[in-house]
Amino acid sequence: MVLSDCFVSIVAPLQDDEDIVGSFVDDVLSMLADAYAHYELVLVDDGSTDETVPRVAALLTKHQHVRLIRLSRRFGQEIAISAGLDSVIGDFAVVMLPATDPPELVPEMVERARAGAHVFFGIRRERAEEPFLLQVGARFFYWCANRILRLDIPKDTTHFRVLSRQVVNALMQLRDHGRYLQTLSQHVGYGSQSFVYDLVRRRKKPRTKTLLEAVDLAINIICTNSLQPLRLVGLLGFAMAAVNALYMLYIVGIFLFKENVAEGWVTQSAQNAGMFFFLFMILAVLCEYLGRLLAESKGRPLYYVMDEMNSSAEPLDEGRKNIVTDSVDA
Repeated sequence: MVLSDCFVSIVAPLQDDEDIVGSFVDDVLSMLADAYAHYELVLVDDGSTDETVPRVAALLTKHQHVRLIRLSRRFGQEIAISAGLDSVIGDFAVVMLPATDPPELVPEMVERARAGAHVFFGIRRERAEEPFLLQVGARFFYWCANRILRLDIPKDTTHFRVLSRQVVNALMQLRDHGRYLQTLSQHVGYGSQSFVYDLVRRRKKPRTKTLLEAVDLAINIICTNSLQPLRLVGLLGFAMAAVNALYMLYIVGIFLFKENVAEGWVTQSAQNAGMFFFLFMILAVLCEYLGRLLAESKGRPLYYVMDEMNSSAEPLDEGRKNIVTDSVDA
């Protein structure tokens, strides 16, 4: 079998994955060895508290072409992926989630990327494993994101994707703390294509986000990538100011042309309630944006690396040895 001559890097974030990391590494390395002459698997530990790191350390003595990057604490999945992309050396980088993404699709994905699709990303076929409220919320979010906020996020897109070297280099220039790989991939351009696939289940009981986590993620995506909420509340503020101006003209007219004006308690109360509602809604949106501006203005690094380890297994074939041999602790 003729092996492909391009260098493929796999990036996989880990978070308390001691139960699946062994089978995931075995499957990925088996696929890579059958398809490519040069490859690497970069595992990024995002502050795991279980036995994930010792399990991976044991795998490093067994397998070649594997690297482990340990972050100093939990920074979140998006930052962990960014840490992996910052360190990959391949012509193409593949982002995979160990619990759900099938390794056997990688060779075809890479070939599609080589054919001109600099970003070739996956779309999940169904969300049946998620609670009903999350499914409804996801549909509503994608509708708002694409119809109102103009974010152009394909419905049910996942992290599973191939990125060309040019796209990886472009992503490395973006140091936004509010990161979302799906929108960043669209932002840098270079052309993209999608494909539909079925998720695998490495766990008997899949992990799903809570409703609060999903809402927090949606707010982060919106505030980081779209100015539409600010524009909408700005327009709303102008509209409410116009309503108040008209109401003031109405009051002046009543005062000038009507005798024995009765006190309008209901009207005044309704007006006050409406104005305070819109005022506090505008303040809430402004606070979300100001909070993110403060976080970005601090200029702190996206992450800190505690340790980096490479495979210590003896290579069976010197011609296929990973070109990365040494690591420097950060």
